[in-house]
Amino acid sequence: MKKLIAIIGLLGLSFSANAGEPINGKNNLSLAQGDGAKCFNENSHIINVGIGLASGYYVKTRGEKYSSSPYLNLSYEQPWPKKLGPGFLGVGAYFGYKTEKYQRNYNAFYGNGYYYERRYSYYTIAGRAAYHWDVLNSEKAEVYGGVLIGGYINVYSYSDNDPNSDYSVSVNPFSPYIAAFVGARYYFTDNIGVFAELGVHPHSHSSYNASVGCSIKF
Repeated sequence: MKKLIAIIGLLGLSFSANAGEPINGKNNLSLAQGDGAKCFNENSHIINVGIGLASGYYVKTRGEKYSSSPYLNLSYEQPWPKKLGPGFLGVGAYFGYKTEKYQRNYNAFYGNGYYYERRYSYYTIAGRAAYHWDVLNSEKAEVYGGVLIGGYINVYSYSDNDPNSDYSVSVNPFSPYIAAFVGARYYFTDNIGVFAELGVHPHSHSSYNASVGCSIKF
């Protein structure tokens, strides 16, 4: 009988010693600190689709037309493999596009059907890095800041329909690109949210001054 009581006691001590260990192998301390309760963490993979505010327009006058597409941007972000300080560094890629067009119709001035067109297309291709500080990163919302480093391409082209003209041109200058930005994001569900970003950059046509859009986390 004494041996049976001793065996039961040993089993009870063993169970008590292991009761505090979680099934998934993570310790309780990390869970108490809120691991996994942030909208950007070590498992985040995010696609952002955005549009620049007040970046598109259309103006028509006698014999002339000016138009601009909105500034469109697409980016991807995932966390750096290791946590850096009191937060996570998100790294990824960025692509932006905008086009502007000016067209002049000779018909309005000279009575013929000829016109010429000038088009400017702006492309931004860059790496993206944003820091997500835990203090500003909750389960549904966050504030972050970062930089874009890459290249900026301004494609200029000219064309006309005048049969007596032999003039046409296409220029594709390339220049380095760097910009800083701050942003905020809010999730309506675990995977779908909205974001707003404010950027500071050297090229007025190549990036957003203010951009809003949708974030998809997977």
